[in-house]
Amino acid sequence: MKTMDPGYPKPITVWKGVPDSPQGAFVHKENGFTYFYKGKEYWKFNNQMLKVEPGFPRSILKDFMGCDGAMDRDKEGHSPPDDVDIVIKLDNTASTVKAIAIAIPCTLALCLLVLVYTVLQFKRKGAPRHILYCKRSMQEWV
Repeated sequence: MKTMDPGYPKPITVWKGVPDSPQGAFVHKENGFTYFYKGKEYWKFNNQMLKVEPGFPRSILKDFMGCDGAMDRDKEGHSPPDDVDIVIKLDNTASTVKAIAIAIPCTLALCLLVLVYTVLQFKRKGAPRHILYCKRSMQEWV
């Protein structure tokens, strides 16, 4: 019917233990729990008992992304702000590939310029004598 059920939307206080103004929520298809998330934390909400499961909130970084180091920094009191730039240092083994990726197009462009120059020279000056001589001698021979 594409209409909202009567009595909705409900205030967030209906879901006991969920933070005010969560960023989002989703229902897990296999276990039927509703997961609310805000910032770097998430809450597992039991839809049968209408409350958050014990031991929550938990870290999204640790549980969903496998970032164990993030929890260690939080415990030490060095937690970064919510907006964090993540820097990933990549191995430089692909530098040869980059060099080849630059060299090949440059070489092709140079070959194209030489070809254009040669064609323009032929049009301006005509064919060289040794090419013309070869052509005439081949015609006489055949």
